[in-house]
Amino acid sequence: MTRSTLRPTGVGPMLDRSLQVYRKLFGPMFLGTLAAFGPFYLISNLLLVDVSALSFAPNFDFGNMDRFWESRFSERLFAGGAAVWAKALGMFLLGLVFVFLVVPVYCAWAVVLAIRAIEGEPTTPGEALREAWKRYGRVLGNGMLYVLISIGVYSIISVGNFVLSLVYGGAILSTAAIGGSEAVATAAGAFALVVYVLFAYGGSLAYYYFLIRFGYFVPPLLFENESVAIGRSWSLTRKSFWRLLALYINFSALSYVFAIALGVVAAGLGISVLGLTATLALLCAFLPAGLVVYAYSYRVQKIRNDAEDIEAALARLRGENGRVTQPSEPEGAEATP
Repeated sequence: MTRSTLRPTGVGPMLDRSLQVYRKLFGPMFLGTLAAFGPFYLISNLLLVDVSALSFAPNFDFGNMDRFWESRFSERLFAGGAAVWAKALGMFLLGLVFVFLVVPVYCAWAVVLAIRAIEGEPTTPGEALREAWKRYGRVLGNGMLYVLISIGVYSIISVGNFVLSLVYGGAILSTAAIGGSEAVATAAGAFALVVYVLFAYGGSLAYYYFLIRFGYFVPPLLFENESVAIGRSWSLTRKSFWRLLALYINFSALSYVFAIALGVVAAGLGISVLGLTATLALLCAFLPAGLVVYAYSYRVQKIRNDAEDIEAALARLRGENGRVTQPSEPEGAEATP
């Protein structure tokens, strides 16, 4: 083989291997997620729910449906406890701590744990937490920048949709005011509607495009010693948007199955000790899976990105010094003649 091109790992293999990695890490991932989210879940329920009216398990008498639902979602559960303003203040402070402290550290911790396992160098949850905490400031700062970019892109798309809706409405009113045949009016309205729908879906696609292209900033902060990794994320995901979009669409399909199970548990057990515990357990079991998929796709992107850089360097060397023997492709990229 005199020359080869690198073919990216497909969506199916990436998703399958990600879930295999998650299965190996299920124990520490579950316990780490429980440690991160459990206290906030408990405190928020203590603030919002009257614990004295909370039962261990709801009534399972299917013959009386009024009693069935009353035992799950009784108004008495929200009647007692602290004053409304105290609850609101408590939830606000809890939300600040959760968003600005727990989420950045937890996401970095899960990514470190997953990538170390993918690279065949597994680490302990404690060591992963120390690595994540060292980069807390960078992860928080880049995360805030990512949120601002997302808000900006969403605002531009929303304004565009609003303007287009005005144009669409103006086209309909103008057609009605000018008059003319019914066929012309129908055609004008249909054309304006098609343009509006295409722009609306195109706007959503553009929004996801920027979310994905800028979204791979966490691993470079942890493993590539980047300070601001938004630009690095953009270069990592070049020529890969559609593949990554397909990956997350497939993962979302699996998430719907989980959402159905969560809905069944929430409706079946309601607001009870058993129901709240089961809901938390399901959330802790599934939440880390998305971060493992994210970490695995980053690893694949980085290998391919590095391989393309090597291939480009070899091409330059061929041009300068003649033919150079090409080394074998790195692990993680597939070769096709």
